Amino acid sequence: MSRRSLLSGTGLAARAFAASRGALALLGVVVLIATTAVSAWPRFAEGLLGAELRYRVEEATPVNRDLLTSTITGTVQSAGGGSFGGTAEPGAVWQRMPGALASARSAMAPALRAVTGTGDYASRSDDATTTGPPDAASDSRYVTVVESYARLRAAAALDAGAWPSPIATVGTTATPPTVDVVLTTDAARLVGWTVGQTRTASSGSAFRLRLSGTVRPLDTGSDFWSLETVRAHGSYVDRGDAGKLYRAVAWVDPGSWTRVAPLFAGTFTQGWFPVAPAALSVSLLDPVRSALGRFLSAAPTPSFGGVPTTLRFSTSLDRTLDAYSARAQPANTLFAILAAGPLGVALAVLVLGVRLLLGRRREALALLAARGASPARLRRELAIDTALVSVPGAGLGLVAALLLTPGADSLLLPVALALACALAPPALSAAAAGRLGPGDDLRGGRTARRRWGWVLEVLVLGLAALGVAALLQRGPEPASAGLGVDPLLALTPVLLALAACVVVLRVYPVPLSWLTRALRRRRGPVAFIGATSALRSRAGGLWPVFAVVTGVAIAVFSAGVLSTERAGIESGALARVGADLSVTAPTTFTDEQVERLRSVRGVAASAVVEWAGGVRVQAGSQGGDLSGYLVDPAELARVQSGIPEAARVSSALVQKDRARTGAVIGGFDPTIPVTSAILYAGTAVHLGVTEFDFAPGVYIRDAQWVIIDRTALPASAGLTGRPQTVLVSLAPGADAATVHDELAAIAGTGATIGDAQREQETLRAAPLVAGLETIALLSITLSALMCVGALLLALVIGAASRTRLVATLRTIGYTARQTGALLAWELGPLLVAGLVAGIAVGLALPAIVLAPIDLSGFTGGPIAPAVVVDPLLIAAAAGGFVLVTLAVTLIALAVARRRSPAAVLRAGGEE
Repeated sequence: MSRRSLLSGTGLAARAFAASRGALALLGVVVLIATTAVSAWPRFAEGLLGAELRYRVEEATPVNRDLLTSTITGTVQSAGGGSFGGTAEPGAVWQRMPGALASARSAMAPALRAVTGTGDYASRSDDATTTGPPDAASDSRYVTVVESYARLRAAAALDAGAWPSPIATVGTTATPPTVDVVLTTDAARLVGWTVGQTRTASSGSAFRLRLSGTVRPLDTGSDFWSLETVRAHGSYVDRGDAGKLYRAVAWVDPGSWTRVAPLFAGTFTQGWFPVAPAALSVSLLDPVRSALGRFLSAAPTPSFGGVPTTLRFSTSLDRTLDAYSARAQPANTLFAILAAGPLGVALAVLVLGVRLLLGRRREALALLAARGASPARLRRELAIDTALVSVPGAGLGLVAALLLTPGADSLLLPVALALACALAPPALSAAAAGRLGPGDDLRGGRTARRRWGWVLEVLVLGLAALGVAALLQRGPEPASAGLGVDPLLALTPVLLALAACVVVLRVYPVPLSWLTRALRRRRGPVAFIGATSALRSRAGGLWPVFAVVTGVAIAVFSAGVLSTERAGIESGALARVGADLSVTAPTTFTDEQVERLRSVRGVAASAVVEWAGGVRVQAGSQGGDLSGYLVDPAELARVQSGIPEAARVSSALVQKDRARTGAVIGGFDPTIPVTSAILYAGTAVHLGVTEFDFAPGVYIRDAQWVIIDRTALPASAGLTGRPQTVLVSLAPGADAATVHDELAAIAGTGATIGDAQREQETLRAAPLVAGLETIALLSITLSALMCVGALLLALVIGAASRTRLVATLRTIGYTARQTGALLAWELGPLLVAGLVAGIAVGLALPAIVLAPIDLSGFTGGPIAPAVVVDPLLIAAAAGGFVLVTLAVTLIALAVARRRSPAAVLRAGGEE
C-alpha cells in the first residue's frame, strides 16, 4: 500500500480499525455473553411455566381433567331411594356413541381439540346383587357391576382362564341365562370368586355370571382405569352393624352388550375425551380455557334410536387451569424481576464496552476530522465498525440461547432481545462519540454533555419514588390478571438501583473530601494521594457504580425471595395439615387410642379435635346444618406455633366478649363478612365468628363446617363430640417418619395421616418451586459475572493512566506495596459505597416488590407468606461481591506491574 493511500481517509479508517481490534474483540465477547443471557432467559422461564402447567394437569388425574358425559337408560335407583333414568334404548346408545363423540369433538375449537384425544366410552349396569362365596358372612353383601368396554383387550392382559365368549341370544325362559365375564385378579381375590365359578345375580331380572377368566391392567394410570378405581381393585366398605359391602366390576364380551343390557333395570354409558397433559403449553392456556367454556355451554344432542339425548359434559380442568394461573402469575412476575438485575448490569457492561472502544479510537477520530471527515461520516464508520463485531456476537449468542433452552417454543421475544443487543453498541457508539467537528477536542475523551445531567438525575429520583409509592398503595394482583408481567413491578428494582447510584455519586464525595483533608496531616503520601485520586476520578462515573449497586441489590433480593419461598412452603404445609402431623380416624377414636397417640415417643404436644356431627348455625341468611368440630384453643395453640397467625384456628377462637363463644366457620362466600352467629343446640348460643376461606387442616371433610371452642360452650348447650382427629407437634430432633408410622399403626386401617414434612416435599416437587430457586441462583451468578465484566472494563478504560502513574511512582522510589495501596484507593471507596447502597436497596426490595404479589398459590399456603430475609444468605451474597472486587483489583495491579516503568515513561514522553 502506497504512502498516499495510507494517509487517505479510507486508509486511516482501516488502520484505526486494526489498531482497535482488541477493544472490538472484547466488545464482541461482551455482546455474545449478554445476548446469550438475555435471549435464553424468557425461554427458560417459559419452559418452567410449561412444565408446571403439565405437572398440575397431570396431578389432577383423569377423573378431574377429562371431559366426561354420562347417558342413563332404563331406571336407576339413586342413593336417596328415588329413581331416575332415560328413554333411549341401551343397545342404540352403545352402537351410536362413537359417532356422537366424534361429532362432538369435531365441534370443538382447534385449541381444545389439540389437547384432547379421541373420545372413548364404556357402558355399565346398575348394581346387581350377587351371591357371595360359600364362606361369606351372613350380613355381607356382594354387588357386581357388569360393564362392556370395546378396548378392554388393549387395556388389560389375561392372567388366567379365557376372555368371555360372545352371547348369541339371551332367552326369557324359566332358566336364568348365563353370561361369561372377566374380573381383575385383585377384584376376584377380594370377592372370593374363582375362575369357572358361576354366581347368581339380580337386577330387574335374575341371571347367572360365570367367571371365565381374570385380567390385570396394563397401565393403571390410563384414563380407563383411573376414572373408576373400583375397576382395577374392587371395593370394600365396613358398614358396622350393617355388615360389609363388597363391589366388583365384571366385563362381558363387547359385541354381546346389546343382548346383555336388557337384563338390567338401568344402565349407564359413560363417554370421555382424555386430556393429554403433554400437549398443553403456556401459549395454549388462554385459547384452551376459552374453548373449554364454549364447549361445556353448548351441549350436543345426538339421536340414539330416534330418541334425542343431550350429552352434557363436565370437567374440573377449568379449575385446575385457574389454580395453575394463581401459582404461575406471581412466579412469572418474580422471574421478570430477577431478570431485570442481569439485564441492567448487561446494559452497564455494553456501555462500558462502547466507552472502551471510543477511548481507543479518539486519536484516529481526531486525525480523520482534521483531514476533513464530516461528523456524519465519523459516526457512520464508528457504527459500522462496532456492528461488524456486535451483529455476529449477537447472532452466536442467540444460537447459544436456543441450544440451551430446547424445550421452549418462544422465539419472537428472544430474537427481539438479540436484535437489541446487536444494534445497541452501534447506536451507543454513534451517540456517545460527542461532537466530532474539526475544531473540537477529540483527544480528551470528555465532552460537555453535563448540562442536563441534573435534570436526568431528578427525573430518575422522581420515577423511582413514584414507582415505590404506586406499589405500596395498591394491593395484590388478582388471580384473573393472567400470566402477563406488570412493567412497574419489573422496572422498579432497576429504577431504585439507578436512583441509588445517583445518590451515591452525589453524596459519596462529601465524606471522601473530609477523609482527604484528614489524611493530609498524616505522615506518608500514599493515603492522601489515593483519596485525592479517587475523589477526582470516581472510577469512571455512573456505569460501574450502577453495575455494582444493581448486582448487589438483585443478589440480596434473590436471597430474600429464596428465604421467603422456603419459609412460606414450610408454614403453608403446616397450615394445610393443621400441625406437624395429624391423624384422623375413619369414624372416631376411642379414649384409649387417643392416649396412645399422645404418648408416642417424639410427640411434644397434641390437641384433640372432636366430631360433633351436624350442628345448626345461623348467621343472617347464611348457615344451616354444618359439620361441627369441638376443640380446646389452649391445646391448639401448643401445636400450631409454626403456623402464621392469620391461619391459626387457636388465635381465631379468642374472644374479647365473654358473652360469646369463639367459632371459626368456612365454606361460604357471603357478600358481607360473617362476624357473629347463633348456635341452635340445647339452648341458643351466641358465637363470635371468624370466617376462613380455606380449610385449616386435612381433618375438615365437608364443604361447610364450623369449629367451636368447647371450653367456652355453656353446659346448657348440650353439645358433645367424639375424638376424631389428633393434631401433633414434634419434639426437637424427633424423626417425623418414625412418628408418622407409629401414629398410623395406632389409628388402624382407613385412618388419614397428614404430614407437613411430606406436604413440603410435594410442594417442592412442583417445577416452579425448583425453577424459582434455580432462576434466583442464576440471577445472582449472572449479576456477579457481569459485575466482574463491568469492573474489568472500567479498569481497562483507565489502564493507560494507571500504568503511567504506577511507572512514575516506581521510578521515584515507591514500593510495590505502596503502588498497590494507591490502586486500591482507585476503586475502593466507590465500591464500598456501591456495596452499601446495593445492600440497602436489596433489603428494601422484598418489602416493596413482594407486597403486590400474592405468593400463597405458589407456596401452597392458605395466606400470603410473610417476607423473610435470611441474614446468612445476605452476608454470603455481599461477601461474594467483596471477593469479586478484591480479585478484580489484584488483576489490575498485576497488569500494571507487568509494564516496564522506563518504557511507559518513554512512551508517554513521545506522545
